Amino acid sequence: MFKRRIEEELKNWKISTIRKPLVLRGARQVGKTSTVRKFAAENFENFVEINLERTDQNRYFRQADTVEEFIKRAEYFTKKVILEGRTLLFLDEIQESFEVLKLLRFFAEEKPNLHLIAAGSLLEAKMYGKMIPK
Repeated sequence: MFKRRIEEELKNWKISTIRKPLVLRGARQVGKTSTVRKFAAENFENFVEINLERTDQNRYFRQADTVEEFIKRAEYFTKKVILEGRTLLFLDEIQESFEVLKLLRFFAEEKPNLHLIAAGSLLEAKMYGKMIPK
């Protein structure tokens, strides 16, 4: 795998004292997921990946209406413990769950020391479609 410019930005985000969930946007198949996996392997003790494009995972996680409940579900589902400062929580294809997308704000407020990256393609189109009444 070749080095991407974003890798340095991810390292800066990891060590920042003011950290919010990071959202990676981009077209499909450009390497968002591969880059996050590589970054996790090189910089974290633990890596928890949730893919919201998978129907079973989407159904399970969209039912969580608090950050604490989401984390408990993630730990149960993946059989891994999520530790602030040591775990990277990765929410792939987040555009597939508007409910989980809305939780990102609360992660920033309630778990500022948790490293969370969300990635998605066509994010704006999906969000815009949800916001416009039909």
